[in-house]
Amino acid sequence: PHCIAPTLPCEATSGKNRHSAGMDRFKRPLESDERPLERCWGGELAGLATCPPVRPMSGAFKEHFCPRCREGTIFIPARRVRVLRDEGIANTHSVGVWNLPRSGTSRRKSTPPSVLPAHRIVNQTKCCSGAKLVILRDATHVDLPGLSPLPAGLQDSSLGFRVGKTLKPVLSVPLPHVRRGGEQQHLRPDSTPPCDVAAAAAAAAA
Repeated sequence: PHCIAPTLPCEATSGKNRHSAGMDRFKRPLESDERPLERCWGGELAGLATCPPVRPMSGAFKEHFCPRCREGTIFIPARRVRVLRDEGIANTHSVGVWNLPRSGTSRRKSTPPSVLPAHRIVNQTKCCSGAKLVILRDATHVDLPGLSPLPAGLQDSSLGFRVGKTLKPVLSVPLPHVRRGGEQQHLRPDSTPPCDVAAAAAAAAA
């Protein structure tokens, strides 16, 4: 009688894996009405439940906002807004609008630990001017590392934001200062954003 060598487990699954990999190439993209619905980020940031759900067509920031928030102004209580001082703090690009607290045991070495409560950093792209801002999900009077309170004149009001590649305040918030050698210095230059300079040059050329 002929001897038939037993099939090893890795050999038994390799054909299946090759078949699955081949089928993945033929998966059709989701239609617009098949994409999952999610809460409007404008409503979440403002603490409102009146926004309709949205169906993002891509991962672009603006896609996560309902038409009303995209075209209008989002007002956020100033007591939930802080000025970012620590340039090492950044959005983690996790699922959802909020960056959540992280421990130092994260599997991703590129993800540093964070002791900040749920928050979102805005006005942080190269096309922004003024201070980088942090929107907290929940108001707190506790001093948070790397953050400063808003100027006294703004703390009892609401700040208006417009949606773009990030949220930009309608009225620019002054940059924080740090004392070095008895002199005050800006933490980052308060100059005209390069995209605004390019837009102005293009308009002048036209």
